[in-house]
Amino acid sequence: MPNSSGMTLEELHALLTPVGQALLAEFTGLPLRDDDLLPVLTRYRQNHPATLVSTVIELWQLRRRARDKFPRADALFFTRDGLEMASADPVARHTAMRFAGLPLVYDLCCGIGGDLLALADTATRVLAVDCDPLALEMATLNAQVQGVAERITFQDGEVVAMLPTFLTHHGTPSAIFIDPSRRAERAAARRPDAYHPPLSWCLRLVAQAPRVAIKMSPALDYEHILRDCRAEVEVISLRGECKEALCWLGDFRTCARRATVLPDGATLTDAGAHSSALGEIGAWLYEPDPAIIRAHLVQRLAGECALRRLDAEIAYLTGDHWITSPFFSGYRVLEVIPWSLKRVNTALRVRGIGHIVIKKRGFPIIPETLRPMLKLVGRHHAVLICTKISGRPVVIIAESGSADESA
Repeated sequence: MPNSSGMTLEELHALLTPVGQALLAEFTGLPLRDDDLLPVLTRYRQNHPATLVSTVIELWQLRRRARDKFPRADALFFTRDGLEMASADPVARHTAMRFAGLPLVYDLCCGIGGDLLALADTATRVLAVDCDPLALEMATLNAQVQGVAERITFQDGEVVAMLPTFLTHHGTPSAIFIDPSRRAERAAARRPDAYHPPLSWCLRLVAQAPRVAIKMSPALDYEHILRDCRAEVEVISLRGECKEALCWLGDFRTCARRATVLPDGATLTDAGAHSSALGEIGAWLYEPDPAIIRAHLVQRLAGECALRRLDAEIAYLTGDHWITSPFFSGYRVLEVIPWSLKRVNTALRVRGIGHIVIKKRGFPIIPETLRPMLKLVGRHHAVLICTKISGRPVVIIAESGSADESA
């Protein structure tokens, strides 16, 4: 059966034969760059079926790309869509912590098994379901690589139509995890109608299990979707990049909104002091982690750290003292310039700044347009923060903060 990645189930089976495995091992051992692929492809096709060689190269490329997500990427199996949709291993393991010790978990739309492998490490037993036979077979192979296959029952089926059958044959689950597909319309990840199964159906799963977790895009307008639903939305970032959002229902719910920052494992919920205070910029400017922003917890963070906002529409925070927190990056403010290209260039020249990082929030010019307009001469480094203060565009010249610099 063809998969949108281009690989078929038959091609995977050919890859698993002794000939396919030997070719994959030989190819993986070569010190190759992408520029080397065409002559290598031509040479290998002289002695091996062209389709097999193409499949080997595709998997080799996907494994290289997967190293940022999976510690054992070089032994796992992927499709392009499956890798793109799969949670990174640290994110999956964080999510799986809530399933620890549960006797039976349903992983619906398991794909190639990114979350499944972590769930099987924590839950007693997992039923893994997907309607794509290729993805399901790859999930089976990946579970074997990870050493958790004995805990998993694999089931081919369309989850909406087959859920009653699963409940009859396998029993009521302690929890359901579902990752509805967004592959058909990646650019529409913020639209609930681009999900399959529909999010409206996923939300009703709480009638079938006491605990439900739904994986969503962090770009989704979840407040609109969940306004009539008692849910906890957790937005997760990894190394400063927003990765996904989880909708926790039923007994999983512990609050309304949560932001989790990985790999630190720090988490902030909506429970606690909030502050909507606005004020002039202080000695330090703080940029909240993307998870904080997407979870709508900027005012909660301001209350937690006794900070104030520069502008009611901008996520930057400011204060008069250095604060260390996993929830934001800090910058020492050197100069605040009402937006004027001439003034900014003068300040850069006077300070001898020749190397900059540009950050932007609520500013009328994008960094790609602004950078060629700047006159950068000198050996010093700086951060240019282009934003608004009380509705007025400004450029803040700053430097990255640290505890040593706060003295």
